[in-house]
Amino acid sequence: MWISAARHGGTHDSTAARDDHVLAHLRAAGLRALADLGFRGLDIGVLEPVIVTGYHATRTHKLTVGQKTASRVLVVGRAPVEHGFAHLNS
Repeated sequence: MWISAARHGGTHDSTAARDDHVLAHLRAAGLRALADLGFRGLDIGVLEPVIVTGYHATRTHKLTVGQKTASRVLVVGRAPVEHGFAHLNS
């Protein structure tokens, strides 16, 4: 679970991750991260991405059964993190 320093509420997740050099820290530690769709595109164009996000459907691009399944598996893996965030906010 990664928690950044306090920022303005309008700061996007990917901006906070870039500012805190999260990708560099993950690579240096040899780790990977499961992330929500707010981090989509953060690690694009890299041979060995460290951020794994689900798939995003649009009106013109429907997800395949495999993409839906992969996103579902990711959600199950992220559930404990989301519960952790919920407890921090209460």
